[in-house]
This record gives sequence, structure tokens and C-alpha cells, in this order.
Amino acid sequence: MANISVKHRFVAPAERVYDAWIDPDQACRFLFATATGTIVHCEIDAHVGGRFAIVDRRDGEDVLHEGTFTELERPWRIVFTLRVPRFSAAEDRITIEIEPANTGCTLTLTTRTDDAWAEATRNGWAMILDVLDQLLPQQAPTCGAGLAQHASISRRIAVYLSELAETLELHRELLIENDRESVTEDLVYRELTARHRHLANRLRDVADYLAQQRDLPMGRHDESRWSDRHQKALTRFVQAQDALASVLRGASERGQRMLASMQNEQNTPA
Repeated sequence: MANISVKHRFVAPAERVYDAWIDPDQACRFLFATATGTIVHCEIDAHVGGRFAIVDRRDGEDVLHEGTFTELERPWRIVFTLRVPRFSAAEDRITIEIEPANTGCTLTLTTRTDDAWAEATRNGWAMILDVLDQLLPQQAPTCGAGLAQHASISRRIAVYLSELAETLELHRELLIENDRESVTEDLVYRELTARHRHLANRLRDVADYLAQQRDLPMGRHDESRWSDRHQKALTRFVQAQDALASVLRGASERGQRMLASMQNEQNTPA
């Protein structure tokens, strides 16, 4: 068994972070939600011994996440069991500890899982915490907190580019040597791999720098200078976010279909 620990610094106060885990209206927006699925049921009985059940519908199939709360100490600690019958009969124990900070709070999630699921489990919880960070309001509406909240977006794009680079690199192994077209394709994939890894590293630096601004002192602002140019720029920015989310959702659905097709081919007897 592998010990998993995931830590996340939130700009929201500890009470808001705690409440999000036990409020069905908030939990259904981040807890076990997937890009290509839809949460169709979210029931949470938030007391020690109370149960929860969250269902994510993916391609017409319902995936149930269920468990029982064993400890609830607002706003510092939540402990619950978790079982996902669709994938395993095993039951995990999830411990969430929240430590208030001068700005926001720090959440540490720990669990144990089978070694084969360790990386996927860590990545899954990290994604859930990133999504929660985007949903919660800042403790104080400062520019520094706003910058820090964007860190997870840059970091997520960096992870995406890194995994794309790894996929391109591995694809090169499938090419037949000495084939003219394969040689040309190999050169293109090698160049794309290098470029994507370069961008990923730069974005990680940006994410780290954004996160460091969390406690940036709030400078004086003259709100009377807000103009139509500022309004239009903000509108374009929000529209760009929406467009990126739409494109990524479409790409995710395409990727899920490709993954399912490859898995079916591998499971089909020769």
C-alpha cells in the first residue's frame, strides 16, 4: 500500500473550505466531478456516522462514490471512508486537515491506496483541490490573492503539455525505421516534444510566481479610472476562459473515446 499526501494553499478562509466538502450544492461542483461527466446525484448527511453518495454520469454510465463520515471538526478536520464500487470493492480512508493562515488556509489530504493506483489517486485529489480553489471566493479581495488563484490554471496547463510531450515521445517508438515518411514524422514529433516541454517548464515557473503573490500588499486603487477599455478587456478574458474550457471539454471527450477504443482492441482476442 502507498501513502498519499496532497497539500493545497487556498485563498479562501478555512471555514469556507471546510463547508464546501459537506454542502451538497458546493460539493457537486468539484467533488468527483469530471470534465466529460455530469454529477446527477449528490447527497451528504454531514454528521459523524452520516453517509454521502455522489454519482457522476459518464457516457451514460453512472459512477457512484459513497462513504461515511467518521470525524467532523469544523473548520479543522474531516475524515471519511470512500468506496467506488465501479472500480474496486476496497474502501479508502480520507483525512482532510485544514490549517488557517494569514491569507486563506492550507489543506492537507492524506490517504492510503494500492500501489498500482497511487499516481492516479494523487493526481485525482490534486485536480479536485484545484477545481475547489477556483470555485471559492477569496478571504479578502486583494490583487495578490487573485493572482495566486490563477496559479492552478497555469500549473494544470503545464501538466497537460508535459503529458502531451510524453505521448508524442512514446509515439516515436512506433515508427518504422528507415521508412522515408516515418523519418520525416519522427523529426516533427521530436521538435514538438521539445517545444511542449519548454512551454510546460515556463508555465510551471509562472504558476510558482503567481502562487508567491498570495500575500502581496494591496496597493491603493483609483476606481474612477475604470473605463470602457477595462470592461471590454475583462469581458474578452472571461470569454477566452469559456472558449478554452469548451475546447478542452471537446478534446477530453475525443481522448476518452480514443482511450476506450485502444483498450477494447487490447482486450479483443487475436
